[in-house]
Amino acid sequence: MTADVELPRVNEWYGLRGFANLVRKESGSWLSTRRWWINALLWPVIIGGLVANMIFVPTIVDLASPEEVARVGSVTAYAISMGVSVFFEFGVLAVGIGTVILCQDLIIDEKQSGVTEWILTKPVTRRAYVLAKLLTNTVFILLFLVGIPTVLTYILLSMRTGTPFPWLPFMVGVYVMILHSLFYLTLTLMLGTFFSSRAPILGIALGVLFGGNLLAGLIRPLLYITPWSLAKLATLVASSQPVPFELFFLPVAATALWCIVFVIVALAKFERTEF
Repeated sequence: MTADVELPRVNEWYGLRGFANLVRKESGSWLSTRRWWINALLWPVIIGGLVANMIFVPTIVDLASPEEVARVGSVTAYAISMGVSVFFEFGVLAVGIGTVILCQDLIIDEKQSGVTEWILTKPVTRRAYVLAKLLTNTVFILLFLVGIPTVLTYILLSMRTGTPFPWLPFMVGVYVMILHSLFYLTLTLMLGTFFSSRAPILGIALGVLFGGNLLAGLIRPLLYITPWSLAKLATLVASSQPVPFELFFLPVAATALWCIVFVIVALAKFERTEF
């Protein structure tokens, strides 16, 4: 006895063949493991906890000089400024580190285990393989490392002021944080197509993250073409402080351009990689 079985057809552009299935696979690496809830708890606790400590613990404000408090207008305003500074200046750095660590294995782990070679024997394009990893991990990293801590921090700031914190400048600052995170995500993804071990990926990505500010302090024009000034810019914008247009636009545009370049290079390199 035979049965007529009709398999569901997947209509995809040939250049991204297998993309939908690869996205489901990558989503499973987050949602089917402890990875999602660990990150969903860890980052709000770390970042939100530091913000709460700055804005609610009286001893923190007591350490400020009267001149510092007078400059911003009141004790509450000083506490808020400290909370915003911690969220963006520390948060941008912390999220950058977390992004590099979470993304270091995106490609090399499967290359080392032979999974990549096996997947590419299926009806899957190499472009779809890279872009599925990029899209899926972008969504989950921005959700857990940026999105949830952002909501928590906004609630804490609003509680401290007693009124809703100005949301528009705050969200512009969050946009800058997102862009900074995407820079290190795409950089780490690109490095994974060049190397087959974690050491050079971590060394280069974290070297760019930590060494950037030091290098930019010696060569000031680098601040305009790198993400190394974004943490400070995010703090200024979120605090509703005036920022010259060119000081904001140039590093933001340059960082976005770097992200695009990293993705293009990753795709080109992976297309030429032999397995």
